[in-house]
Amino acid sequence: MSQGYRALGFLAATAALVLAVGVLGPRLLGLAAGPEAELVTRLKKLEKNGLELEVPGAGTLHAAQVSFQRISVRLDADGQGATITSTLDLTGNLQRPGAVARTTVSSLGLERARYLLRDGQWRAQSTDAPRLLAILTALEQRRELLESPRLPPDAGLDALEQLTRRAYTSLAWYIRSEREDVTVAEDYRLTGDTPQRPVDDKGTRRLSLVEDSAGLFTFRGGIM
Repeated sequence: MSQGYRALGFLAATAALVLAVGVLGPRLLGLAAGPEAELVTRLKKLEKNGLELEVPGAGTLHAAQVSFQRISVRLDADGQGATITSTLDLTGNLQRPGAVARTTVSSLGLERARYLLRDGQWRAQSTDAPRLLAILTALEQRRELLESPRLPPDAGLDALEQLTRRAYTSLAWYIRSEREDVTVAEDYRLTGDTPQRPVDDKGTRRLSLVEDSAGLFTFRGGIM
């Protein structure tokens, strides 16, 4: 074979390799480095691209500032699943459909997510931040309850129920979640009318949440 044909063959092989790396690079690198590195790479991409969480019945959390630290990957024995434990530092806004006001969300703390290997790619079983999602769901359900016309009789909120045209706005949630405890500082605004005067109250309320065996959160000491 002439030198010219050898050179052309080498160039063609090189071009094919470059194309393969360009198209399949992340998967090829992930396979070469192992599943742990591939899963960590997934989280690092979220730091670059941001994270969106759909909060059931509420809206969407849009978070541009995302940081995963202290990442620990535990693979299942069959290699088809994995659990990632990390510290998630996140800042974003919860946007509700049709609402102008947004709730600022700042969260720092423990996160634990499950991943499954499907068709050669790792996919989140539910979401990349299921613990934060469960906390936001509990907070949103509480907010909706505080706006409902009839409050639970055992809620201890008789004065609140007397307000007509009551509106409870969560301006911001500052979440700190530890392994055994979750605390939230909520900036809120409460408006409404009483027979004596209108009410327009702003303040900060401290909330404590506890996680059950199913990964759901309830409020220790009541919703207020």
